Amino acid sequence: MAGRYLGRAALALAGLLAAAGIAEGGVRWLRPQPLGPEPGTEPELVRGQFTRPGDHPLQTAEYAVTVHVNAAGFVDREWLPEKNPAQRRVMLIGDSFVQAAQVPLEAGIGRVLDGALPGAEVESLGVPGAGTATALLLLERYMEARRPDAVVLGFLVSNDVLNNHPLLEGKEDKPFFALVGGDLVRTDSVTQAGLQSPLWRWSALWRYVARAEAVRAAQAQKLALGGGMPVDLRVHDPARSPVWEEAWAVTGALIARMAEVCAGRGVRFGVLLFPDGIQATAGGRQRAVTKWPQAAGWDFSQAQRRAAAVAGASAPVLDLLPALQGQEGAY
Repeated sequence: MAGRYLGRAALALAGLLAAAGIAEGGVRWLRPQPLGPEPGTEPELVRGQFTRPGDHPLQTAEYAVTVHVNAAGFVDREWLPEKNPAQRRVMLIGDSFVQAAQVPLEAGIGRVLDGALPGAEVESLGVPGAGTATALLLLERYMEARRPDAVVLGFLVSNDVLNNHPLLEGKEDKPFFALVGGDLVRTDSVTQAGLQSPLWRWSALWRYVARAEAVRAAQAQKLALGGGMPVDLRVHDPARSPVWEEAWAVTGALIARMAEVCAGRGVRFGVLLFPDGIQATAGGRQRAVTKWPQAAGWDFSQAQRRAAAVAGASAPVLDLLPALQGQEGAY
């Protein structure tokens, strides 16, 4: 009798292992999962799964690309070790819009700008989820080493304001500043990632499941922080809460500090405002209002105008919303 049960258990275990093996092979073939950074080796201020130098195949239901991460840990071509005196160097800093890990390298905004600016070389420092605090620290960290002639901050209104306040962001792996007596004071204690398990290192299936759960948890957190709607949608809410007003004030101070850092080194500084699909397309607005009726009647361009005014107090601003309005196929 005991032998019969042991035999059945062995068969069940073998079946589970076979199913896991098939699932593992399927994920590796259909949904390649980059390892991400090794704990303790990730460059400071750089976060996300694409920081390990090299080429990383990525395939989702929406796109299939090979993401190239350079030696500095950014999604970009390899940077020249020495500055070419015949070219002007532009440092583009921003979040996942600048990183552009969802498209081929040459289709990212950094490479597109590089091709559109004769006599210039553009270096992209894109960090997913980066707020203006991260942008400021990236500028201070890389200014001396890269010696740019110009710095452009890529600013996405739908999340870059909330990224600058811990009560709206809800993350502990990024820097934050607060205004104390009119001065910017760093307030965070960034937590470090723990050791990666052997399953994470060796199993694409495990990474796929873990990342899917992380996305689910992040979406649930965004809804909780936004009071039942995504917190990033609240940037368009005409009822201005004290926390959002603090986030706007800190954002303006951080941009002003970036302008000061650049001016102190004789470097030109400007801000590039990105819109999202809700701002730029009628379809995006309709989907948002259908899903969250409390947003009906909101002016989805007012935050863009406010961002232009806040950034414009310290630097020239180029707002891409007018050029992209109505471009339904772009989102």
